[in-house]
Amino acid sequence: MLLEIDKLNLKFKTSKGIIHAIRDLSFNISPGETLGIVGESGCGKSITNLAIMGLLPDTAILEAETLKFEGRDLLSLKEKEWQKLRGGDIAMIFQDPMTALNPCFTVGYQIEETLALHRKDLTKSQRTEFAIDLLDQVGIPAPKERSLSYAHELSGGMSQRVMIAQAIACNPKLLIADEPTTALDVTIQDQILKLLKTIQEKNKMAMILVTHDLGVVAENADRIQVMYAGEVIETGPSKEIINHAHHPYTQGLLNSLPGKSNAGFRTPLPSIAGMVPDLRARPHGCQFNPRCLYVEDDCKERMPHLSNGKHGVSCYHPINIG
Repeated sequence: MLLEIDKLNLKFKTSKGIIHAIRDLSFNISPGETLGIVGESGCGKSITNLAIMGLLPDTAILEAETLKFEGRDLLSLKEKEWQKLRGGDIAMIFQDPMTALNPCFTVGYQIEETLALHRKDLTKSQRTEFAIDLLDQVGIPAPKERSLSYAHELSGGMSQRVMIAQAIACNPKLLIADEPTTALDVTIQDQILKLLKTIQEKNKMAMILVTHDLGVVAENADRIQVMYAGEVIETGPSKEIINHAHHPYTQGLLNSLPGKSNAGFRTPLPSIAGMVPDLRARPHGCQFNPRCLYVEDDCKERMPHLSNGKHGVSCYHPINIG
């Protein structure tokens, strides 16, 4: 097993007290596997990945029964050890490349920085050539000239490709792609996802693909993990989740996909009423119960737990059973 997480809890100290953001999160990922993490904004997807990368703020309180990468306990790492791991064995494509890239340095220089930290065997000239080669690998035209460009001189699609080049520079064993296609047009989205898949197959790396779009993970992930209010509420093989979603929330996300239930694109898309709960005032019982169409009294009284098995669901009254 490449990454092992068991009962991870993440809290934040605020002026109004402790906020419990992630509750009892557990999942594993194997080499070469793609795990899709899905949910609305505020469900805990991105902060989970920042915990895996050791990039949490000082206000965070991280606890876990198990948090291991290749059998190595991540909870015990010092900052210097994290620096060796980040960008090397574990890399991340951040959500917004326009803000993740440093505007003061050329994109080639920023890729070379990663190589300088993790590839001590390369000379300065070799790092420069390697950076240009990486830009070429991710499909950037005239890579030598583009390596001298600054972030503001690139389009959103090109900036995203630069982020991918920087992430794969040291051939990571695990790549975390946090909303890698956000704000890109459909054609560029498809190009980026195909590029990630090609790189994954070439390097045999594992990937965590974070998105709010079930359609994206349906095409690109082996397994899907649906999160809501900092909890995993459904998990299983992609085809099983897409074709036989058991949780009402997952079904609501699927129904909101264009063409899924809106009769040939001629009727308004259905949506899930309400909003993700305020973590400072969580509802009793199931966190989804204020928005659920199938809510019963027991849903409001006690919190359900994720069932064991290949297709797990955290719900007292799951749908599409049998």
